[in-house]
Amino acid sequence: GFPPSHAGTITVYEGSRPGTLNDFLGAMTEDDVMPEALRRFEEMVEEAARNAEAASQSAAAAKKSETAAASSKNAAKTSETNAANSAQAAATSKTASANSATAAKKSETNAKNSETAAKTSETNAKSSQTAAKTS
Repeated sequence: GFPPSHAGTITVYEGSRPGTLNDFLGAMTEDDVMPEALRRFEEMVEEAARNAEAASQSAAAAKKSETAAASSKNAAKTSETNAANSAQAAATSKTASANSATAAKKSETNAKNSETAAKTSETNAKSSQTAAKTS
């Protein structure tokens, strides 16, 4: 446009490459970039790579923890079932023990009754024997 505006001063050196101004502006080389800026950029790329690796490792560790938690949950459920089964078996055993004690008490009573009946039979036999001798 008119009037011309000034964007700066362009210096063309004798050893400059031939071409248009756009070629010159678009063809940056490593020497055209400030070394400090390039070093910072490379550091940022390396840091991004390290962070990506750390994130990947964290994701893998989280997945491993999730799997371990699921295994622990299953083990706890199994333990709960086993505890319930053990409690049921203990209750059954207690009932069987009580039944055995009752049966033992009945056997003891029956044994005493049999002993008494045997003594009565012995007494009756002696009485019969005595009666037979006197008759």
